Amino acid sequence: MPAASPKVTVAAAFYRYGLFVVVLFLLLTFSLFNRNFVSGANAVNLLQQTASTGIAASGLVFVMVAGGIDISLGSTMFLSSVIVASAANAGAGLWPSFAIAIGCGALVGVVNGVCVALLRIVPLIVTLASLYAVRGVALSITGIQSVDFFNPVGDAVAYVRLGGVVPVVVVISAATLVLSQLVLSRTLYGRQLYAIGNNASGARVMGVAVRRNVFLSYVICGALAGLAGMVSGAQVGSITPSFSEGQEFIIITSAILGGVSLFGGKGTVLPGAFLGVLIIMCIENGLVMAGANMYLYTIVRGFVIFLAVMLDCLRNTGELR
Repeated sequence: MPAASPKVTVAAAFYRYGLFVVVLFLLLTFSLFNRNFVSGANAVNLLQQTASTGIAASGLVFVMVAGGIDISLGSTMFLSSVIVASAANAGAGLWPSFAIAIGCGALVGVVNGVCVALLRIVPLIVTLASLYAVRGVALSITGIQSVDFFNPVGDAVAYVRLGGVVPVVVVISAATLVLSQLVLSRTLYGRQLYAIGNNASGARVMGVAVRRNVFLSYVICGALAGLAGMVSGAQVGSITPSFSEGQEFIIITSAILGGVSLFGGKGTVLPGAFLGVLIIMCIENGLVMAGANMYLYTIVRGFVIFLAVMLDCLRNTGELR
């Protein structure tokens, strides 16, 4: 067998370990501007910042692996946070609030799943419509008023630390990431999603229930977006009408940066999507601590989105599906 060419070897190494190198580079670079960037306190703060985005990204991976997309995530998070905060303010307990958040998001996922999997409408169009419709429902509940999340449920999610060290939101995020990755990599359902993303027609011929599996992927994605909305709302404390606006693009970019393909059939939650989230949060956190101009954040976000899509196209150049 001929030896692999250096070009192929270097490219493979870059795609496998490049994200770790980028994270290390960011840590070293931003520590030059502010030594506290690599402190233990900021590390915990960084993990807290990644919590809600990481939870939503783990759900999005299911949809993207199956070859779909969901750009209604930010609106789903908004609706979930509004309903959960209102319920908690009315006296709902912690576990009922979790159930409401997940159920609210899952309901949006059911609608998206029915339209995409059963009615066969293009995912981008379906979720674009959901983006506006779901945010409209949430705004009809709140009007132009903010909804406070200052109650025992919000305090338990945002401020409680296990052992006085590890924030609860970090534990929730870690558990979601691990469980999502186990489902994708260790279950028949996960393997079938990869098969659908690589070749839906071939998977159908092999007996895979394509419609059912795609439908479930949107339900899972919506449910985790609902959970992410509750976590984010509790951390913010006051849910404004612009809450999570544009957040779907940060989540999608994080997933693509982490190696989840827009073309379907590729990607992982751990370490992939999580590293993508961590890179974006490192950049935002580092720019804040470096005292950068606030308008620079938007420029950097646009560049990161372009870079993520470009890398995904390069990774999939010449592939046949």
